[in-house]
Amino acid sequence: MKLAESLSRGNLTPVVPLLGYPGVVGAGLTVREALTDVPSHMRCLQFLVDRFDPACLFFIMDLTVEAEAVGAKIEFGEAGPPSVAEHPIKSLDDLQKLSVPNPADHGRMPLFNEVVRAMSDSFDCVTAAYGIGPFTLAAELVGAEELAVRAVTEPEFARAVIDYSRSVTHAYTTSLAISGAQIIAILEPTAVILSPAMFDDLCVGPLTSIAEAIKEEAAHPVLHICGDSTHLLRGMVSCGVHGLSLDSPVDLDEAFDAAPADVLVIGNVDPVGTMVEGTVEDVAAAARELLDRFASEPNFVLSSGCDLPAETPFENIDALMSAVLP
Repeated sequence: MKLAESLSRGNLTPVVPLLGYPGVVGAGLTVREALTDVPSHMRCLQFLVDRFDPACLFFIMDLTVEAEAVGAKIEFGEAGPPSVAEHPIKSLDDLQKLSVPNPADHGRMPLFNEVVRAMSDSFDCVTAAYGIGPFTLAAELVGAEELAVRAVTEPEFARAVIDYSRSVTHAYTTSLAISGAQIIAILEPTAVILSPAMFDDLCVGPLTSIAEAIKEEAAHPVLHICGDSTHLLRGMVSCGVHGLSLDSPVDLDEAFDAAPADVLVIGNVDPVGTMVEGTVEDVAAAARELLDRFASEPNFVLSSGCDLPAETPFENIDALMSAVLP
């Protein structure tokens, strides 16, 4: 079955908002509880399944899992996602001291693999997972500004860290696919700072390698870049992914021009300006505007432009989910 068909119900345009943190609120838990304990994580996801009945559900997004497994210190906030507190790589000597973590026993990688297995056993919807992109992981390990500078001044250092990060993401995303994830979104938000030429030079090769590994395990790779990634669309397509998850600043007309018919274009209702700050009517209008333009495209998936914040009103999610109904 084609990916678009697996996400659709009947002949309706698929609707796959990037849920997660609203489930933490709905389950009455803290972010730390949800991201450090399998039963707590599953309580959050069960709330989302019971409340919204999605055709596809991702586990709760956490961009620190791989960095923590490598040895980076992370911090949990009150409501939002955790963050990397210290960047452990300053030199090639630091890098050479690191090994690629085993997803079976390093950090919280085993926890997320267990969540994927529990999702596959518990829910009828498509099971989806996240893995961090190699450029973004490198930025977490070095510092985003530092990596950007050294990509120009010390390209051999930047390439070495990115290649190491590719190995980490390769191992982790492969393990998620083996555990039962049918879709794996590769999250590469830091790449939005790159020019098309630098993206092609630094990111396309590593991302292609990861996408191929995911496909070898019969799962579907999707690439997500936050912000306005319009300038990177053709490079993103060249990575061999099965879908592009696009944030609200991207004009989807340009995305459809760049993506072939077998690559999903996923997006892109504003996750904050509309989904959090707007009314039910605002959400319905934004969704309807996208459907009026793209519902005839067989590779269109209606979604939020990015992961929905914890404070997203549930009724706004309802409005997005029901937008395709007659």
